[in-house]
Order: sequence, then structure tokens, then C-alpha cells
Amino acid sequence: MPGIIKAYSYSQTAYIMKDMFAAGHKMTATEAITASRQVMDGHKAELFLLDLSFLGWYLLGVVTWGIALLLVVPYYRVTRANYYRQLVGNKFLTA
Repeated sequence: MPGIIKAYSYSQTAYIMKDMFAAGHKMTATEAITASRQVMDGHKAELFLLDLSFLGWYLLGVVTWGIALLLVVPYYRVTRANYYRQLVGNKFLTA
């Protein structure tokens, strides 16, 4: 259980690093992990429920031998990216 909680704490690290790179700033992985932990403070349950809402879609992918996953995986990734953008806005793009 603690590993799952930490995974959600660190889940925004890649997005933060990408935004900082786009803004022209260098950020170490450790700094990005710390920023992700701060951003996700109080929001881990929201993201867990968002992930849980995709369970049915992934089960559909299993039932269709992976064919449905061709649509589900991109939809899931865009949803996670939009969650990040809603959560932080342009905070790291203008940092």
C-alpha cells in the first residue's frame, strides 16, 4: 500500500519536467519528484478514482484481445495529461 501511495505522489514528475524544459529551465529529477509530491498533496485519492474509472475500459480491452486498447490507452493518457493541466495550470511553464 505505501508503494501505491508513493507512485501517486510521484505521478506528475514527467509532466513537470516536460513543462520546465519547455519553459527553458533545467530541473533535476529529484527537484521534479519533490514538486510532484507537493502538487499531489491532497489529490492522490482523486487521481486514484480517475484511474479506477478506467478499469471497465481495460477489462473491455482484455475481452477483445487487446483490440479495444488501441483506443483506450491513448484516451487514458490524454485524460491523465488533462488532469495534470487542470491541477497545475501553467505554473511550471512560466516558472
